[in-house]
Amino acid sequence: MTKTRWIAASSLALLAMTSAARADAIEDFYKGKAINMIIGLGEGGGYDLSARLVAQHLSDFIPGKPVIVPRNMPGAGSIAAAEYVYNLAPKDGTTIALFQPTFVLEKITDKARKFEPEKFGWIGRVDQAVLVGLVFKSSKAQTIDEIKKTETVLSANAAAGTSATIPWALNRLVGTKFKVILGFPSSAAMGLALERGEADGIGSTSWDYLQTKQDWFDEKKIKILYTISTRRYHEIPDVPSVLELTTIEKDRNVLKLMASTSDIGRAFLTTPGVPPERLEALRKSFDAMTKAESFKADAAKRKLGVDPMAGAELQALMVDVASQPDSVIEAMKAATLPPGKE
Repeated sequence: MTKTRWIAASSLALLAMTSAARADAIEDFYKGKAINMIIGLGEGGGYDLSARLVAQHLSDFIPGKPVIVPRNMPGAGSIAAAEYVYNLAPKDGTTIALFQPTFVLEKITDKARKFEPEKFGWIGRVDQAVLVGLVFKSSKAQTIDEIKKTETVLSANAAAGTSATIPWALNRLVGTKFKVILGFPSSAAMGLALERGEADGIGSTSWDYLQTKQDWFDEKKIKILYTISTRRYHEIPDVPSVLELTTIEKDRNVLKLMASTSDIGRAFLTTPGVPPERLEALRKSFDAMTKAESFKADAAKRKLGVDPMAGAELQALMVDVASQPDSVIEAMKAATLPPGKE
C-alpha cells in the first residue's frame, strides 16, 4: 500500500471510529432517561394529537430509546410554554416541545417576550399547519360578505393565537364583524362551544382536528370560510386563502406574514444550548421516524397529516421570519391588537 493510500485508509478508519464513539455517547446519554415533551396547548386538539403520535414513535429512533412523556402546558397561545422551555428547562436534550406556531410572530411583535425563536434547537416538522376559519350551520352569516354586515361570535383560545388574531386582522383589513370570545383551551373546547350554541364559529382550527368531527361534514354542520395559508389547501380547493380576501397589497403582506405560520406548522424543537451532537442525533432520529412506514401508517389511521420539514430548514425559516422589515411588522401589530387597544 502506498503512503497516500495508507493515510487515506487511516483517516477513514479514524472517522468511522469517531462516528461510532459519538453514537455510543448519544446512546449512553439517553439510555434509561426520560424526555419531557412540552405541548403548549390543551388536550384533544390537532396539535396535541400530533404531539402524542410523535411521543409514541420517536423513542424507537433515538439511540438509547428514552421514554418520552407528553406534558400539556397551555396558556397565552403557547407563550408560557415557550418561555418555560427557553429559560427553565434543562439544556441537555431531555426536553422537546411543540408550540402553536404563532408564538414566533408574537415574539417579533413584542420584544419583551422572554425567548428568541431562532435560538431554539429546531428538530423537525411533522406536518404543515393547515388552519381554517369556519362557522356553524346555526350562524346567521355564512359567508365573508355576510359577516361584513352581521356580527358573528367566534370561540378562541388566547389573544396571541390565530383563533383571535386572524379575525381581528380581518375586521380591520377586510371589514368583517367578528366578535372574539377568549378562554377556550383547545380546538376541542372551541368546537364544543359551537355545538352548545355558545359561539357561531371558530376563527382558526386545525384541519386534522376537523377530521375527528366527520359528522360535521356528513351532516353539513359547518361552512369553511378561509384557510390561514399562502395558498389554497388541496383538500378544499374551493375555499380561499386569507390572502384572497383583499386586493390591497400592503394588507396582503400583513396576512402573508401571519399565514407563514402554516410553513412552521407542527414543528418540534428543543432548548437553546443543547450540545450539537445531541441536537443532530434528535434531528436524524426525527427524520428517520417521519420516513418510517409504521409511523406513516399510524398517522393515517389517526387521520393525521405527515408533511415533514428538516430541522436545519426550520432553523433557516426562523431567521427569515425574525428579520422581516419593520414596516410589515408594525402593520401586523396594529392589525392584530384586541378591540379597543388601538
